[in-house]
Amino acid sequence: MMEKEARTTLENLIKEQKERIPQLKKKLPPPNVFMLPYYEYEDKIHYIKWLKRAKRFLDTQFPGDKDVDNFERISEEKLCPEQQEELLAILEAFLEYPDIVEKEKPNRTNRNININTIVSNTNTQSQQQSQQQSIEILIKALEDQLSVSQLKEIKQVVEEAKGDLEKAKPKLIDKIKSFGENVASNILANIIANPAIWSMLS
Repeated sequence: MMEKEARTTLENLIKEQKERIPQLKKKLPPPNVFMLPYYEYEDKIHYIKWLKRAKRFLDTQFPGDKDVDNFERISEEKLCPEQQEELLAILEAFLEYPDIVEKEKPNRTNRNININTIVSNTNTQSQQQSQQQSIEILIKALEDQLSVSQLKEIKQVVEEAKGDLEKAKPKLIDKIKSFGENVASNILANIIANPAIWSMLS
């Protein structure tokens, strides 16, 4: 059983986080800055103080519990509504089930499997992020040089090819040429001049 004072502290931490989550705002990057949207609290300092108190509380009240490590790991992830809800859910779980659940002590084999899994997942995530960034750079370059109707024409060529890239390529070349001599070179220049690409070439 959790002591009354500790229970009250945990309830207050939960209440504070519940009231804070709706205040999380989605922010858009400044114009012409290649950057994905992100989330932020207007009053960051109160969130940081709450996070420190919550971590301190869990470390002292539930030493060795596996969810203390989970709370620490999730708190370092990118700020977003889902991440904030996960932190809240862990605190609520401690309130409802205060018995300590000890961390599993992996044997050597499990430890190797875990390390390989982490490395594999990290590599996969990095590749996915890189691919997403490349797609966004290309789309931005197309949007900067082509009109809405021209983009629709490009999309129509792609749809008509039905996944056959070799079939689509000559039609795409002809279509882009029909937009004017400088369009293709301007698109390529925009791609190369993107900060993410430029930094790799310089």
